[in-house]
Amino acid sequence: MRIHKINLLTKLLISYLLVLMFPVIVILCYYYPYSADVVKEKEMDWNAHITEQFMTSMDTFTRYVYNLPFELVQNREFKMYKAEESDYQRVIIANEMKKYNATDAFIYNTLLYVKNIGYLFSKTGSAYSTEDLSIPGVGYYYENWEHQDMIQTLNDLKAPVVRPVENVVVPGNNRVRMLTFVQPLPVGGTHSPGAVMIMVKEDTIVRMMKSVSEIYSGDFFVFDGQGRRLVSSNETSYQSSDDFRALVQGIGEERSPTSGIYAISGSDYLVSHSVSDKNGWKYVSLLPVSQSLKGIRTIQLNTVVLVGLILLLEVFIIYVSIRKNYQPIRRLVDLAVHVFEPQERRPMNEIDTIKYTLEELSQANSKLDEHVKGSLPIMRDNLLFELVSGHYADWEEWEQEAGRIGIRFKYEHFTVAVVCCESDAGATEKILACCRKYEELLPDGVQTFFFKSIYQHELILASSHESDFPLESCLESMQESLLKHNGLRTVIGIGKPVRARSPVDIHVSYLQALRTAEFLRIRKTGSVLIFDDMEIPQSGAVSYFAEILQSLELSILKNDAAMLASLSERMIGYLSNDSLPPHMIRSVYLNTVTVIFNGLQRFRHDDQSLLRLTDAAFKHRYTLEQMIGIIRESCSKLCDMISETLPLARPATQEAILSIIAEKGMDPNCSLQMMADYFDMSVSNFSHHFKKTMGQNFKEYIDQLRIQKSIQLLRDSEETLEAISQQVGYTSTSSFIRSFKKMVGTTPGQYRNTHKA
Repeated sequence: MRIHKINLLTKLLISYLLVLMFPVIVILCYYYPYSADVVKEKEMDWNAHITEQFMTSMDTFTRYVYNLPFELVQNREFKMYKAEESDYQRVIIANEMKKYNATDAFIYNTLLYVKNIGYLFSKTGSAYSTEDLSIPGVGYYYENWEHQDMIQTLNDLKAPVVRPVENVVVPGNNRVRMLTFVQPLPVGGTHSPGAVMIMVKEDTIVRMMKSVSEIYSGDFFVFDGQGRRLVSSNETSYQSSDDFRALVQGIGEERSPTSGIYAISGSDYLVSHSVSDKNGWKYVSLLPVSQSLKGIRTIQLNTVVLVGLILLLEVFIIYVSIRKNYQPIRRLVDLAVHVFEPQERRPMNEIDTIKYTLEELSQANSKLDEHVKGSLPIMRDNLLFELVSGHYADWEEWEQEAGRIGIRFKYEHFTVAVVCCESDAGATEKILACCRKYEELLPDGVQTFFFKSIYQHELILASSHESDFPLESCLESMQESLLKHNGLRTVIGIGKPVRARSPVDIHVSYLQALRTAEFLRIRKTGSVLIFDDMEIPQSGAVSYFAEILQSLELSILKNDAAMLASLSERMIGYLSNDSLPPHMIRSVYLNTVTVIFNGLQRFRHDDQSLLRLTDAAFKHRYTLEQMIGIIRESCSKLCDMISETLPLARPATQEAILSIIAEKGMDPNCSLQMMADYFDMSVSNFSHHFKKTMGQNFKEYIDQLRIQKSIQLLRDSEETLEAISQQVGYTSTSSFIRSFKKMVGTTPGQYRNTHKA
């Protein structure tokens, strides 16, 4: 036995170790590498999206910067060739430049350089000589741009020049870092009358970078087409490294990916970049991999701690199980060996010994069952139940079986009664015990036998009595005693007393008792009733029930949840009708739940919970309220399943949103509510989804779209402001003018006068 003991302990140890190591293997082999890869992939997608959004915003704002020189040339009030001859013409130029003061919040200042007079006119209306630009605090003094080089550049400029961010001392002696655009007038022409210097604050561009995403913590860079850094969100140590320069030089190549992980100065970074097709600028964003994985590393660390605690707990369980649980098994094996001597002297381990013992116990139990079943009380009950169930055709056959166990009826008249327990299921045994004690207290003139029915909550009384014996009053007395002394509630249905010429008459009395008990249980009109005293109103509503049932099946086939709910309530109302007999109530209930459960089975044919619910619904003992509750619950479940089959809402992708805006954007009825209804979303959820998808809120996007369309109409057509406001989707001209002035900085009329060719 020592060898087998070691084998069993070894098996236990191996099984526990397998359970112990399984979660560790899953975490080490799958969770850790997979979770980090998923986070990296999501961060790269988000990095690329942020970079693309920033590039789009910069392209939108710099487009006006490149268009501004052309607009200045188109202004007929600028007669720059006459400025040398007339001081009045210089005043006109200064005043005209004021009109560009609020045209774009992106631009800090615009200086129009008139070559023949050597003056620069600001959009604030100020005028500066070329010498003023060499004096800090008077003009715009560039610390890293020699004054002579600046004047030479302005005089000889043939193509646009962009100067990287640098320190500029503005009037008032404040130092500001500026990105400067220098462009000739006219663009690309010869004999240019001057040039335009457009200055943009570095802070303005950095705020734009950060506004793309409030939670993004990476670094942004903007380079021109030659790889020269124009703007950066932060001064970093790695931007002067060879790795970073090589990365920037490689941007724009045909096979260069837009996102990836790069090693720069010994550290890994998530890098995303885009190249503008407007001006060739390169936009780069970098985020340290360690920072992007900070959250997942914390989760992984917490998981390691949790797994460690689980391992310690399981080690303790293994120790306790092997140390404590084996001893009872050992004692059980020793007992089995002494009680049941194995017939075969073959070696057996603990498990085989216990299995052998259980087989012996099962055989002994079977023999004991056969002995118990042959006892007189059980045989008496079985024989009486077969009698009332109509299994005997004549008295001769019955008397042969009954004589073996000593059953003999004393009187000629028979009555069968059914006692239904209204308490919990365990109370039936108590009622049977009390009834059998009550048998001994009955007076002469009656012989009673109480025994169990096939239904859990029912007992059957088979009585032989004299013709005038008051059986009903005796049963009422017994019922009162059960309630008073034991708190057990019952209803008793009594069949018609018969002078049994054959066992079939007793069977008929039993059927009458069953029907009477069911009437009492459902209608609750009393507690003891004889079949002859039962009043059942006539009802001819079978056709109405069939019509509702047919409509119920049709609503399930059509997946019409609303009609299904309505018809089920009509069926419940029909069941609640006082004129419906008890046997008809159960028939209606069974047919109705059959139709509903067939519908449930159609949706979920392998649902185990549905099978259990179906089994419970077809039990024999239910009150009217319980039947109604089952119908309502199952119908509600079916309605939910039907609702789940309805088509899904339209996906609110960026392409779908842009498509509906392109179709409905200029419609006055195009609103946040309309868009939310279209995509089957709430207003708040759609507003949040739109801002996350499009990068700005819905109203700003629509207003910007409409104002852009109105600018085109103001330039290219002679239509009135009212007509234009209606075309671009405004309900009133005043609201159009307010929105236009808010976004452009001037009214539509002023804009048309300024920009009309």
